Amino acid sequence: MSLIRNVAAAILFFPAVVLAKPLVLATFTIPLMVETPDKGLFISLTREIAKRNSRAVDIVVLPTGKTLLAFSNAKVDGFFPALDVYVPKTSAKSSPFYHKVDYVFYRKSSPLRSIKDLEGKKVGLTFRYPYGKDLINNKKIKFEYAADDVLNMRKLGQGLIDAFVVEERSGLKALQLSGERGIEFDKTQPLSEQTVYYAFHDNEEGRKLAALFSKTIEDMKKDGSLDRVLTEAAQSPP
Repeated sequence: MSLIRNVAAAILFFPAVVLAKPLVLATFTIPLMVETPDKGLFISLTREIAKRNSRAVDIVVLPTGKTLLAFSNAKVDGFFPALDVYVPKTSAKSSPFYHKVDYVFYRKSSPLRSIKDLEGKKVGLTFRYPYGKDLINNKKIKFEYAADDVLNMRKLGQGLIDAFVVEERSGLKALQLSGERGIEFDKTQPLSEQTVYYAFHDNEEGRKLAALFSKTIEDMKKDGSLDRVLTEAAQSPP
């Protein structure tokens, strides 16, 4: 009789063990968006999605290339922020949770706003960040890459480059961290826009996770909590 009870207990306990297995998601540092495994706009959103679904989540922050490699080698369950320019077409994708809108940051004395304006100029980009094809494929622009956004802002402030293309919020954060002055951008003239989502593997589990994240994201859009989470995270003290 005790054997039967032990078997029954094991059967009941097993699903709990399976459910307790943390979801492992990889990401990479972006000023304001992803700073540590516990800090950043996208970090707060990811933990809120996991919390709403009673899922444990482990977030690992790696260099961009290693994040993509970890995903392609199935070392992690998924990654974020994902964009079409570097996600395999067969991946399972969640609903978009953000729009990456790039702008041209320039010195006030030398305004540059469009791709046409950038032709013949030295333009700073950040290694392994995704950019629009219209920009990258323009052979008339001289691109100079830096390791991160803050370094690009410093190069711009010091006149080493003519412009820096970067997403609005992370660009403003990088500008703040750089300590540079006299740099601005024209919010009325975005350079490009890309949707941002979570990417999972193209298998049964990956498709289930994509559906789960999609439903939660759509629910958060409807009740306004998506914007609230991102706004509160952005305004929280360092």
